[in-house]
Amino acid sequence: MPTMIRLFTIIILAAWTFTAGCSSHVYIRHLASDACLVTPQQSTKKDVLNYMGPPDNRLTGPNGEEWIYYQRHQSSLRKLPYVGDKMGDESYEAMIVTFNGNRVKTCVYRAYNEREFKNSKLKTNKSKSVDKK
Repeated sequence: MPTMIRLFTIIILAAWTFTAGCSSHVYIRHLASDACLVTPQQSTKKDVLNYMGPPDNRLTGPNGEEWIYYQRHQSSLRKLPYVGDKMGDESYEAMIVTFNGNRVKTCVYRAYNEREFKNSKLKTNKSKSVDKK
């Protein structure tokens, strides 16, 4: 009987652990593959939100509304305190989705090295971003 109770307890704890991991609302991004899910002239803003979550930056310009998603990747050496900025490397991925009304007009994915990202409009236009909800 004690073995049966122990087994039942282990099963309940395992089930609770697995379901707790599924209840998270954190978006896991894989920008290179997620860009393939967005279809120009077909996907809507709601579709993009479902696939990607809220954008990191929103801009409104002459080409329409742009949603910008980016992700930073750092090597293990780069994460070291005090000396990390002198060692290792850092790279970025970015996806820019442009809308024409509610439909996706264009979806562009690009990978950047650190220098390219610092010189890109992603960094310089950050001050023009719209408040996130």
